[in-house]
Amino acid sequence: MLVRKQIIVPSETDKRIRRLARKKGISQSALIVEAVEAFPDASSQVDHVLAFAGAIKGAPRNLSEEVDEVVYR
Repeated sequence: MLVRKQIIVPSETDKRIRRLARKKGISQSALIVEAVEAFPDASSQVDHVLAFAGAIKGAPRNLSEEVDEVVYR
């Protein structure tokens, strides 16, 4: 289902949207949708970072508290 949106953008942004859409051969709406979908969702960023939690072998358990000491010693 598509939903119509009406937005107001600065004239320089409008020029950029028009240019990029023309260059990609897509509509301005499609360009804006691509840009929004490419923007990372905050919750997915947290999930991505948490996937690495505990992934550093041999690191001290309090690494987050002493990261400078571990990284720069």
